[in-house]
Amino acid sequence: MSQPSRENSILPVLLPAAVLLLSGCAPLLLASAGAVVGYAVSRDSVTLDMDAPLDTVWRASLEESARLGAIKKQDQVNGRIDGRIQKADVVLTLEQLTPSTVRVVIRARKNLLPEIEPAQKLGMNIARRIGQTSKNSSEDTRD
Repeated sequence: MSQPSRENSILPVLLPAAVLLLSGCAPLLLASAGAVVGYAVSRDSVTLDMDAPLDTVWRASLEESARLGAIKKQDQVNGRIDGRIQKADVVLTLEQLTPSTVRVVIRARKNLLPEIEPAQKLGMNIARRIGQTSKNSSEDTRD
């Protein structure tokens, strides 16, 4: 019986990543102290899929938006935060995908054109904060 070659075992992983990269979308998977975060960047937005409760993600998104800039409007019922970061208008939308997974989409625009840098910075800060929250809560349950 022949062993599968190393090249054949890597192909299923590299092919989807190559397709996404060529389409202008950069996927990443971040593992941070139990909170797995799917992170994708396109020319127009940053998308995070977070393994955390909706209220935790909402609070982290709100606090990081305020810390990096100014919040213009917040609507928790519809999962939307409008703000301004680095002279760009930023819109966050939160959607509960499953009871334990929340999707955050961040769009930033400056003079009506996409401005991805503030969206990336905000996305990474939210992911970091959720990771710290997960780490702290897992330490609390071990005590």
